[in-house]
Amino acid sequence: MSNDVRQIISQWYFKQSRDFDTVPPESTTEIYGKALLICANGDGILAPKERDYVMGVIAASGASDAILEELKKYAATDNLEEVIATDRSIFERGKYSLIYEAILTCSADGEYSEGEKVLVRKAATLIGVSEDVVKQLEEICEEEKKLFKRKIQILYSTGKPY
Repeated sequence: MSNDVRQIISQWYFKQSRDFDTVPPESTTEIYGKALLICANGDGILAPKERDYVMGVIAASGASDAILEELKKYAATDNLEEVIATDRSIFERGKYSLIYEAILTCSADGEYSEGEKVLVRKAATLIGVSEDVVKQLEEICEEEKKLFKRKIQILYSTGKPY
């Protein structure tokens, strides 16, 4: 993919999903992606749908082919605290976003297991997100899932075209 197309996609993604006017530096995507995958592996099973979700988020973020290849093979068994410590500055303003995306990642396979919840909460503690905010984000994710399902039922009430 050309860098121009990658930039268009990442600008659109960040404006639509986070209301950002600029794209964060690519250097953050690898650490962010690894942290998400580690959380999703909290139950000892990194489901293909969980990895696919992270790959989509990181690709939409404008990550290079090299980062995508690394995350595609990443075992997600590293110590979460060490991964976050690699560059704590990316989690200063994006800490709530990481927890939100971690919940979505862990839920991508249809189950948000207790082991995954434990690692999401560990990540939250490491970056200074309270339990109350984690619960609020979990509720938002559930509400969004229901709203999405409702939207799809209306949009394609006569069947999906593809």
